Amino acid sequence: MIAIKHCPPAEGLIATATYYIHQGKRKLGEESIQVFELPAHQGYHLQSALVLQWPLPHTQRITLELDPSWRPRATQIEFQAEGRSTRARYQIEGSQLWAALEVSGQRPLQLSCPWEEAVFDHPSALFAIALCKKSPLAPGDSAPINLVRIVLPSLEPLPLRGTWARLFDHTHSFELGNFFVQEFAVTSQSRELLHIWADEPGIPLRLERSEQGEPMRCECVRYRLFRD
Repeated sequence: MIAIKHCPPAEGLIATATYYIHQGKRKLGEESIQVFELPAHQGYHLQSALVLQWPLPHTQRITLELDPSWRPRATQIEFQAEGRSTRARYQIEGSQLWAALEVSGQRPLQLSCPWEEAVFDHPSALFAIALCKKSPLAPGDSAPINLVRIVLPSLEPLPLRGTWARLFDHTHSFELGNFFVQEFAVTSQSRELLHIWADEPGIPLRLERSEQGEPMRCECVRYRLFRD
């Protein structure tokens, strides 16, 4: 049975989803996501809680703020591992991204890098939602893309150029059932970084990615759609 429920939105809630994260047959963790529309069509707020055993056992709390066209405004990540916490805030100001990192027991660190209409990339399904929602590509099209990869476990931003492609839409079978999906891929220097299967509302149902040379698979196991 497909675990999707359509009902009136509650306080701007659009969708909730839970993902299991695997490396081969080994389960690395899971992530729970909520997607909200802000009042008066001011934009969107996405949040998630993530428990992951890679690259070391840790937990993350992530928020992502987007404008009405699903372009990023800011994001915040709280990372806890081995009794230490790292808090990172990323703010977009014009063509520049500013990052403020606070690591327990260390002096705060501020970094910046060019934004250039980039998108965030991080081992989290949360960021893939924004990527799929704002894609202007038709099936079979591709275009250059600027990424800012948020590196684990340091949370430092790393600019990267690549190609964003929308492959051909088709029906695909998942753990939740059969869905008509939009299939996307991100490549850089002839290497695939990210592969996404998203449903018509733009919620990823499966992600496969390469992170520091390690393959990871993220599979949606619970999904409630309140409105498109």
